Amino acid sequence: MLLFLPLLFAAQSYHGYSRHDFKVDGLDAVLVEPKTPDHRKPWIWRMEFFDHRPELDLALLAKGYYLAHIEVGNTFGCPTAMEHCSAFYRELTSHWGLSPKPILEGFSRGALYAYNWAVRNPDKVGAIYGDAPVCDFTTWPYGGRGGARSDSDWKELISDYGFPSEQAALDYPFNPINNLEPLAKAHIPIIHVVGDKDTLVPMKENTGVLAARYNELGGKITVLHKPNGDHHPHSLDDPTPIVEFLTRHAHDSVHAEPATVIPAPNPESRYSAAGWNGRSWMDQVWDSERAAITEKAEVVLLGDSITQGWGGPGRQVSAPGAEAFARAFHGWRTVEMGMSGDRTQNVLWRLKRGTLVGVHPKAVVIAIGINNRNDDSAEAVAKGTEALVREVRSQAPGARVIVTGLFPTGPNPDDPQRAYVKDVNGRLKGLRSVEFIDIGPELLLPDGHTDFSKMAGDSLHLAPGGYEVWGKALRATLQSLGV
Repeated sequence: MLLFLPLLFAAQSYHGYSRHDFKVDGLDAVLVEPKTPDHRKPWIWRMEFFDHRPELDLALLAKGYYLAHIEVGNTFGCPTAMEHCSAFYRELTSHWGLSPKPILEGFSRGALYAYNWAVRNPDKVGAIYGDAPVCDFTTWPYGGRGGARSDSDWKELISDYGFPSEQAALDYPFNPINNLEPLAKAHIPIIHVVGDKDTLVPMKENTGVLAARYNELGGKITVLHKPNGDHHPHSLDDPTPIVEFLTRHAHDSVHAEPATVIPAPNPESRYSAAGWNGRSWMDQVWDSERAAITEKAEVVLLGDSITQGWGGPGRQVSAPGAEAFARAFHGWRTVEMGMSGDRTQNVLWRLKRGTLVGVHPKAVVIAIGINNRNDDSAEAVAKGTEALVREVRSQAPGARVIVTGLFPTGPNPDDPQRAYVKDVNGRLKGLRSVEFIDIGPELLLPDGHTDFSKMAGDSLHLAPGGYEVWGKALRATLQSLGV
């Protein structure tokens, strides 16, 4: 079992500290133990360039912090890297019992990993330390606005993120400098160490922009300047000012709300992989909003890829549920606003844009939360759904709200995901002033295994037969509510 693997490789040393080498998600991982651990088991997570200029890491090890790293390769904080990082976080917080709020340490391009993971998990971050950090990849490695050009890194970044073209990468709206609000809402303290004459990652266009915007959002950020410093050398010979900042602000984010209720855009770049015909997540946001207004939607369907699978007017998406859509919603002007990969916080971010303002729907169907399963508790998902219900009611007070329970993910009755789904649905059933429906049992065989005539081969998405089941249940519910 993975729990015991680290102990088999604990003989190595790191600057005199015990070092454990093991695998997570098939990738090399490292955990260094302090000689006298702090009882809270705090840790600093070096996102990239392990053991390069380790002054701060060693100073924190001496204070009882653990030091951790997973080698995700030179992947620039892309969505796949974030999945590996989440698996690593689960390993360290569950099997090793480390603190749920690490310090994320981003040297240079490592800041892309730190900020992107923090936006996805703002409730799971104690602080961010960026050192000569890349905060906008259109400076480095693209080479814009004074940044240095690295052709090979730029080409790799485009591939790792799944951008269909260079222009799509340049138009990407969710670089760290543009995606700070979730961090400010979670009260995450940030400290950067920068060289004011950095010729690779220009300070003003990266840290300068980020710091100004974070201050405007009410966030706490300190920038330590090296007046004549270039990109190298990193860190400080004496890391005391960094240690003091991290110690002074160690509890700033303790009371952050769950990530599920902190509105955040979905920074993934799924494009064709999500059935979006090469279009971006923001393109899909705009498509769905335009469709709701143009169609004068009476019924709005909010959710993730499963809702997206209905198809419907105004959406350029793959639609296995298209035939069922026509039957289920005949007689109502219906628009689905499902977005592949979305979590509760992403749908909440979309709603906060005023998605339903001026639409005046008679009913809104919410089906969301399964994509939260690897990072968020069942309780947090229920809270996120409850926040969505409140926002729907504020924008469409006359609409009836229908919440669909999560579908039985995983092929077997004893799949751990089934227990998660059951827990979430039990909590959703208790939401006030909503109509709750759960078609899960109808998607299974009598022995509890997945019925693949109704669910797709991944035991997650719906097959056309599953949309028929869901459509009948929604139609009956809408009629019973007098919509």
